[in-house]
Amino acid sequence: MNLKPAAPTDAPATMKRTAFALLWLALVAQVTWMVFHHLRLGKSWGSMSYPLTYACPFLLLALTYGHVRWIAALLRLPIAIAFLDAVADRLGLFGPHGAPDVTWGDFAHFVAYTAKVNSFMPSATIPSLAVLATIGETALGLALLLGIRIPFAAMGSAALLFLFATAMIISGYSQFAYGVYLMAAGALALSTVDASLFSVDTLRSWRPKKM
Repeated sequence: MNLKPAAPTDAPATMKRTAFALLWLALVAQVTWMVFHHLRLGKSWGSMSYPLTYACPFLLLALTYGHVRWIAALLRLPIAIAFLDAVADRLGLFGPHGAPDVTWGDFAHFVAYTAKVNSFMPSATIPSLAVLATIGETALGLALLLGIRIPFAAMGSAALLFLFATAMIISGYSQFAYGVYLMAAGALALSTVDASLFSVDTLRSWRPKKM
């Protein structure tokens, strides 16, 4: 008895074209922002390491149009790591607030940050938003890392990142400093391709071949 993986379901062609068009648009905007800050404002490339970390791999996804399965699968990792790293930081797993390379260090400082990014929201909603964001990032990060329901996890990630980037802009912050719209577009593009290599989805899709 042979085992054969079930063929992945391709996203509708129109949705894939739209997602990759948005990815290219986000890439052009992000690169333009970085070049301007480097050439006109004198910022070093090292100071823009965070957006560069996402621009390079998502450029590779855009160039291959998702046809290279292992590249698509690897691009689950940047989004998953970004989510899980942020959650670990706000839970104090990297050290207390004020320690080197620690942004929040505890949940209280993350709630304060959530209030700044969502300054247009009623103050009573901020703790709930912080908790919901943490639950969402943890669930989506683990789903992408392990490869569970990848299209849905990628689409959910795109929606969460889009909301975060938009909230930053409304509150007067630059999302380009973190490449959030780029990550959102990359996650959306990822939802339209086969990124199931080395995943729980692949293990669950194996079916015995009928004799």
